[in-house]
Amino acid sequence: MADIFDPLLSLEEDYYQEGYAHGLSDGEKAGRIEGRVFGLEKGFEKFLELGKLQGRCSVWKARIKSSDALATTSATASHGTTGNFQITNPRAQRQIESLALLLIHPPFKNDEQSVEEVEETLKRGKGKGKVLVNMLNEKDEQSDGKAGSAVASGEESIEDAGRGARGAGRK
Repeated sequence: MADIFDPLLSLEEDYYQEGYAHGLSDGEKAGRIEGRVFGLEKGFEKFLELGKLQGRCSVWKARIKSSDALATTSATASHGTTGNFQITNPRAQRQIESLALLLIHPPFKNDEQSVEEVEETLKRGKGKGKVLVNMLNEKDEQSDGKAGSAVASGEESIEDAGRGARGAGRK
């Protein structure tokens, strides 16, 4: 014969199991959400860096002096135009073209091979960018003492991306 107080003896264990089951299901949901947010933030950071490289490369490409432009700028340089911003160094021009080819089509998939390809593209692109900055005697914004996290370095995070010029003047 069973005692009517037997369920009370296992009451603590029953509540523990019920709480564990609820916590496990809630943790799975929260883990998926946090994982997705983390992935979006990391993807944003990587493609922000690639975008910065692409922008610098576009500016450098626009500054390349073509053989047709050499004749016209030599005639206009005596009139005070900004001919000194043109890139005439053939080695720098080859580096710029190489960087442009490297940055043409980064993969947008979320598989292991594509992630590694983006990492490799970013690594090689940063290297080429540093070489070009040194060749062109430009200021490198990455080496201005900005190290550490995105907050400490002053870079914008994914939450700041939509603010644009509104938040720029309030610092």
